[in-house]
Amino acid sequence: MYQQYLNTLLMKKKIILIIIFSLVIIGLGYAIYLLNKKVEDKTLRIADLEKVSKNVNIKYKKLRLSKDSVMRVNSYLAKYRTLTVAMTYRDSVRLSMKYTVGDVVHLKRDSSRAIVSDIIVGGGKYEYYIKYKVIFKTGKEEEVIPELLY
Repeated sequence: MYQQYLNTLLMKKKIILIIIFSLVIIGLGYAIYLLNKKVEDKTLRIADLEKVSKNVNIKYKKLRLSKDSVMRVNSYLAKYRTLTVAMTYRDSVRLSMKYTVGDVVHLKRDSSRAIVSDIIVGGGKYEYYIKYKVIFKTGKEEEVIPELLY
C-alpha cells in the first residue's frame, strides 16, 4: 500500500512537472512569437524609412541643382540690385504722389493742359528730387516739379 502511495505521488509530481514544463515551453514560444512579430514590424519600418531616405536624397540632389542654377541667375542679376532698390523706392514714392501716369494736369505758370507721362525720382546720397514728366498737345515733353502743377 505504501508502494502504491509512492507511485501515485510520483505520478502526480510527474504530471505537475509535465504541466509546468509545458507552460514554460508555451510561454517561451509565445515570447518568441511576440519578439519575431516586433522584428518584422521593425524591418518593415526600416524598409519604409530607407525608401523615404532615398526619395529625400533624390529631392535634395534636385534642390542642389536648382540652387546652383538659381545662384548663377542671381549672380548675373546681382549687378542690377541697386537699380532694383531704386525702382522700388521710386514706386513707393509714387504711391503718395497726387498725380499718377496718365493724369491730365494744369501747369500753374500758364494754365496749359498736359498729360503726365512719367514720374522721375533721382538724386544722390544726401539729396533727392521728384519731378513729373509731362507731354503737351504739341508733343513737347518737359520735366516739372510737383509744386508747379494743379
